Amino acid sequence: MHIDDENQFVEAGDAVYIPPNAKQFIYNCGTKPLIFICIVDPAWRKEDETIFE
Repeated sequence: MHIDDENQFVEAGDAVYIPPNAKQFIYNCGTKPLIFICIVDPAWRKEDETIFE
């Protein structure tokens, strides 16, 4: 998990807090599919998201 300038390995069952306005992404370095749930407040809106590729 990458949040701003920090990197941390996460495993099944981990919870990650992402502060408001943080730049973040997750990379699957394992062999099984990455499945995760995002809980956001206030509710996520497409127009608020910026995707960098």
